[in-house]
Amino acid sequence: MQRAIKPMDIWMVSLTETVGSEQMGQRPAIVISVHNQSNTCMVVPLTKNSAASRFPYSFTIACSMVNGLSVDSVALIFQMRSLSMTAGRFLSKMGSVESGHFGRIKSLIKDYLQV
Repeated sequence: MQRAIKPMDIWMVSLTETVGSEQMGQRPAIVISVHNQSNTCMVVPLTKNSAASRFPYSFTIACSMVNGLSVDSVALIFQMRSLSMTAGRFLSKMGSVESGHFGRIKSLIKDYLQV
C-alpha cells in the first residue's frame, strides 16, 4: 500500500548514492510537490547544522510540535531533489511545515530556478 505523501509534509527519508557535498543518509525532508504520473516527489533536505544557513538558498526552521523536528533545522533549497515514492526512500512522516515557511521556501525555489 502506498503511503499518503503530500506537499508540506516533513518525512524522514533515506538519501543514498550521493556524490560530493550532497546531503546523505537518513534525514528530514520537506515534500515540495508530488508527481503521481512518474511516482516521484520533489523534496528539500534538512540539516541540523545551523552553519548551513550561511549558504544562499537556505532557510532556517525552528522545531515545533507541528513540524515534528527535534532541533532547529536548515532547509537546503539548493539541494532539492526528486525521490521515488516506491524505492523505500520515505521512512516515516514527522509532521508538516508551517504554511508561512512553505510559502517562503517555494519563493526561494522559484528564485533559485530563475523562473
